[in-house]
Amino acid sequence: MSGTRLPSCFRKRHLPLLVSAALAGSPCLANPADADPTLARVVVSATRTETTADTVPTTITVLTQEDLARRMPHDEAALFVDEPDVVVARDLRRFGAGSVNIRGIEGNRVLQQVDGVRLPDYYNGGGPSNATTSSSDSPEFDFLKRVEVLRGPASSLYGSDALGGVVSYLTLDPRDILGSRDVAARYKGTWRGADNSFQNTAYFAGGNEQVEALLALTRRAGSELDNRGEAGGSSAGREQPNPQENSSRGTLARLVVKPAPGHRLRFTYEDRHQQADSELLRLATSLPRVSAANGSEDARRERVSFDWEWKPAAGFVDRLLLSAYHQSAANHTNTLQTRSSTTATCSGTTRGSNTCLIDMNFDFRQQTTGASLQLEQGLVTGALEHFLVLGADWRRHQLDELRDYLITNQTTGTVSKSLAGDTYPLRDFAPGESTSLGLFAQDEIGFGRLTLTPGLRLDSVKLRPDPLAKTIGGQTFSATGQDHSAASPKLAAIWRHSPALSFYGQVVRGFRAPNYEEVNGLFYNSAQNYASLPNPDLKPETSTGVEVGSRFKLAGGDVHIALYNNKYSNFISNELICSTPSGASQPACLGNAVRSVYQSINLASVRIRGAELRGNWALPGGFRSAGAIAWSQGDVTSADQPLNTVDPARLYLNLGWDGSVAGRPLAVDTRLRAARKKDRVDSSEVDYFRSPGYAVMDLSASLQIHPRARLNVALNNLFDKKYWLWSDIRQVGLASTDAGPAFFTQPGRNLATSLQVDF
Repeated sequence: MSGTRLPSCFRKRHLPLLVSAALAGSPCLANPADADPTLARVVVSATRTETTADTVPTTITVLTQEDLARRMPHDEAALFVDEPDVVVARDLRRFGAGSVNIRGIEGNRVLQQVDGVRLPDYYNGGGPSNATTSSSDSPEFDFLKRVEVLRGPASSLYGSDALGGVVSYLTLDPRDILGSRDVAARYKGTWRGADNSFQNTAYFAGGNEQVEALLALTRRAGSELDNRGEAGGSSAGREQPNPQENSSRGTLARLVVKPAPGHRLRFTYEDRHQQADSELLRLATSLPRVSAANGSEDARRERVSFDWEWKPAAGFVDRLLLSAYHQSAANHTNTLQTRSSTTATCSGTTRGSNTCLIDMNFDFRQQTTGASLQLEQGLVTGALEHFLVLGADWRRHQLDELRDYLITNQTTGTVSKSLAGDTYPLRDFAPGESTSLGLFAQDEIGFGRLTLTPGLRLDSVKLRPDPLAKTIGGQTFSATGQDHSAASPKLAAIWRHSPALSFYGQVVRGFRAPNYEEVNGLFYNSAQNYASLPNPDLKPETSTGVEVGSRFKLAGGDVHIALYNNKYSNFISNELICSTPSGASQPACLGNAVRSVYQSINLASVRIRGAELRGNWALPGGFRSAGAIAWSQGDVTSADQPLNTVDPARLYLNLGWDGSVAGRPLAVDTRLRAARKKDRVDSSEVDYFRSPGYAVMDLSASLQIHPRARLNVALNNLFDKKYWLWSDIRQVGLASTDAGPAFFTQPGRNLATSLQVDF
């Protein structure tokens, strides 16, 4: 193809949709004020190229900068609160939001990326001391212009770690602040009542046709996330949240250079630094000698990246994209415990006559360097129209973890580096590096009303740990490397029956190689007599995902129905592989030295199936409505047990109005969020507290108080409902017999407000 590139909505591969778009009010043909607010949104994640959400053969949703401004989420869990098939579990004791869960798949099986750069791994070391966690660290929300959520296996485009889906964060460009001006500045101030936080963000941008620049700075300070608990004090039954002081600061700097027609160079620096200090007043029943504790977290992520986009007027490609990046992430956690009436060795469980201080330090560091190349070309062969996407991704990931304890017996004056049979510092898994190389190809083939999209990705992953060995029960365990390769094919199709009705389907192969912790995790607690062992024979996870659906226009609205069935083989799970009852006379694991042994193993088969219905309608008088409902069921089919990572059915409804007051634009939204009770649970290890069903209503309004100033207000949980999220219950392993379950309730009625001013 040659000549000037047309806007994406007029490219040849979209011509079959133009009649439908004209009838439906496409943003290419209609007044922007009348454009559909949801289904016409541009997305990149589904195909790695710009297209519209309603033309891809899968389920993808978009949160725009306007959505973020109106909702003012206080963390990653609140960011996706209106997506009934997406949830982020929180550790409400101290660490907050963790990993993203899409349709029951979570952790490092869901790829999170910012501007195409993979975010760091999520790590949770577990244990009653709650001292070893590292989150994947999303970008500052005030730096985002769009968030895309792609459901289902996406390994055919993104390789390992995209087994359950993709969350793509896209940050602001200078032109998003400049608009049509050459110089611009913006201030945004946000107060969130849920965690009593205040955030200030300043944006500065300038540019011309050749050069554009953006600098954004943000600062935030707040306290603990509120809940509906009442009982205070310091005990295992505390219901009020642990007191906490939080702060964060971030920087986004971007330079865009257009040295010649068709060329764009983009340089980016992004930084986020988070700190928290917690007083851990809710104590663990499994450590009865711990009488007081406090903790601090310090997390920082820095990214530098470069990308070059070339759109030649004529040549062998329509678009070439070359990018390279380096990302550094570090989490440091400190926990200081006071152990009272304990033994001379400072046991956390056994009574004695000593008082001890346990100073626990945990470091988790990740370095990632990568590059990618992508080529796009549209062409015609006979009656077929093609749009080819070819590319390669390379990444090197280095990881290092360390725990270092200092034990002070205040009664005897003894200072030691040994506790519970371990001598510090030590590592829970071997440091080292993994490298991955992926080659991918995809072709959108258009023929009349039908578009077929075959795709294939080839991946090679190498795991190379440093030497590390440990002896437990007379057996020595050593770190081992692994090499894995996989082919991930995909076949998708869309058939447009009429301008108002289309059907789609896809079959996608997923793949995820085991990571460091799963292959080489090694931990032993002699006092409590349990161990976690490495598994050098761990196999990669694979999946086959099938999704079928339909998009149609009904009664002035756009409706999307999706049915999916995802089957996983060699599903990696950390399981109890050997156990002896506490009353037994002799331990039976690892040379009769350990009572309980955990290990990451492959479960033969897991299945998650579900159905979703979502849509939006334009109503008379400036009113609009939207809604979504998601149901899914997960099973470890090889063991005939429920899969606990699947949430109960959830519902989202919205009724909004767009109009004006005193000549000023005003938007008002009323949202209902609801979920069923969680009743299908695998309680073989923990008799979980079942989260009851709930229904919560939120109100929000956005008023243009001045041509360059906008005020946003949100009143969340309007009726002060007391409710729990299953994801939070499961995250901490809350049992039905545990005291003070109200500690894990969500915030009650809370207000959030923001003011944005352009200069």
